[in-house]
Amino acid sequence: MNRFTRIALLQAVMIFSLSPALAEWRPATALPTSVPKAVAAEMENRLYVMSGTVGAGLRQFFELYDIANDGWRPLTPLPASLSHFSLAAGAGRVFVSGGRDAETAALSDKLWMYAPENALWLELATMPFKRSGHTSFVSQNQVFIIGGEGEQVGRVDSYDLDTGKWEQWPSDMPIAVANSAVAKFGEEYIFAGGTNAQGQDVAAVQAFNPQEGTWRRLKDLPRASSGGALGEVSGHLHYAGGYSQIGRQVLNMHVMLEATGWKKLSNLPEARHQMAYYGTGNELIIIGGAMGGGFYSLFTASDRVTIFRP
Repeated sequence: MNRFTRIALLQAVMIFSLSPALAEWRPATALPTSVPKAVAAEMENRLYVMSGTVGAGLRQFFELYDIANDGWRPLTPLPASLSHFSLAAGAGRVFVSGGRDAETAALSDKLWMYAPENALWLELATMPFKRSGHTSFVSQNQVFIIGGEGEQVGRVDSYDLDTGKWEQWPSDMPIAVANSAVAKFGEEYIFAGGTNAQGQDVAAVQAFNPQEGTWRRLKDLPRASSGGALGEVSGHLHYAGGYSQIGRQVLNMHVMLEATGWKKLSNLPEARHQMAYYGTGNELIIIGGAMGGGFYSLFTASDRVTIFRP
């Protein structure tokens, strides 16, 4: 080994030792195409990832990500041209609710169901409201709809998969938000950040128990933001990325919730927002999204899949 080789090797070791946080994030198999806004729903250790058409010439994306084998497979596209919808999975089915028409931006009250075994989409009973940018999840054989933009955004409603009927829950969301980061944590669903009815970023973290229909507050995020990622990793909630209206900044923030508040961890390798995500319990998976804000989101779409593992 000559002198120059030894110096290069020493420099590489020094850089790695000074940046141990980067070793905690690793790349995975990239998306087949870049998507500026994506959503994901997990079922049987697989992620259903969808991005709606958001402009002329941009196609809809619906593919399955195999978490264990780090691979992608195309699925039957949704038979509607929508954006800003919500995606949920459970009871062997995938559900798309609400959104906006990709051409007119009109709000939708549609609820769609996808059957993976025969790759078919069915339209179910319409929602009692029109909504976009909201959250949905499946619990107790019901599809819950919470938050968003549109009509009566504070109310909590669920669609019963057995009866085919909608039900309104007695307790509204304390701070109604759209574009919030959401994750299941224990028996609760946690909503971190988002934008309020006035269109302002919030730092609030709210927990909903679907069995009891009750809400409670957790420690606020260290920075008000929307469009971030939230997931459980090693028994803790992790929040990453997002967009802050202050300075119009896309964030690479990565924090973990402890008893005393949010603790700063290694940053995302690149700032991103509006990405698909999922916390497996062992790692946080972040998929696609945009690296620019506002108008520039469309032109800074990412195809990257990045995984954090402690």
